[in-house]
Amino acid sequence: MNDGADETCPGGRGEGCEVGEDDKKEKPMSEAYQVTPSVGVNIRSGPGTGYSKVGAYAQGTVVTVTATRDGWGQTEKGWVSLDYLEAVEAAQRVTDNGLRIQARYIDAGRKNRPGGVNPCGYITIHETGNAARGADAAAHGAYLNSAAGEAALVSWHYTVDDHAIVQHLPDGETAYHAGDGPKGTGNARSIGVEICVNADGDFAKARENAASLVRLLMEEHGIPIGHVVQHNHWNGKDCPYTIRHTSGAWEAFLALCEGGPCAKTNRQTVQARFGLAEETMDYLEAYRYGADLLQKLAAAN
Repeated sequence: MNDGADETCPGGRGEGCEVGEDDKKEKPMSEAYQVTPSVGVNIRSGPGTGYSKVGAYAQGTVVTVTATRDGWGQTEKGWVSLDYLEAVEAAQRVTDNGLRIQARYIDAGRKNRPGGVNPCGYITIHETGNAARGADAAAHGAYLNSAAGEAALVSWHYTVDDHAIVQHLPDGETAYHAGDGPKGTGNARSIGVEICVNADGDFAKARENAASLVRLLMEEHGIPIGHVVQHNHWNGKDCPYTIRHTSGAWEAFLALCEGGPCAKTNRQTVQARFGLAEETMDYLEAYRYGADLLQKLAAAN
């Protein structure tokens, strides 16, 4: 008995039917697909019926396809035939400050894309440490999807600069970013976010964009602010370096993560109204109720 649709023809036409040329063509890539056959579809360990079955998806299941090969799509559980999936319009992910997240995934099969299931219990903040001009989010994405990135066995989920957010892995996959081993909590249970420090970029803006991403991820996955941690938390590395070496900067970053899109405006208003120095503003934002305090000062007559 066939428990899924990958040994029958599209639409459940039955075994032994002829497959036309249109059926053999690879379908265009789309992040989200819906399972169409009434019998569901088999999940395989590789892109073909010669690979072992590892499960099945029921009719109507919406799956995220992260890579395609020979008419098959890779999901978080394995490979399914694209003949039994119908592309659906995926919701565009946009942060509350208006940045569209650009998905540019590391190719499936690369050694720096380990797969596995990440329950998204934490968000880990890094800095790229690359001050070269042009070392922005897109450049780091290209590096991760290169032979050099694969050889280095490094990967993370997002890179953020002063104008863009690029996603390299689905949130639900593990990555090699925390330095605590393949099964360490940092690698296996957290979403890795790198902030660019390129010399031709605006680090303060990149930090604000990273905070907007953190706010989105916290909302999507139910991650509390107490589980937004530094890379240092997992293996002792002095990262994120700039933030760690600036007094009050980590507390200020967490305040941004909690403060929403109005946090920047409140800071600017208060600073201009009272003529306060940057160090004083960082101190106010680091205060436990800093975001509320700035909001009240900004609104005061």
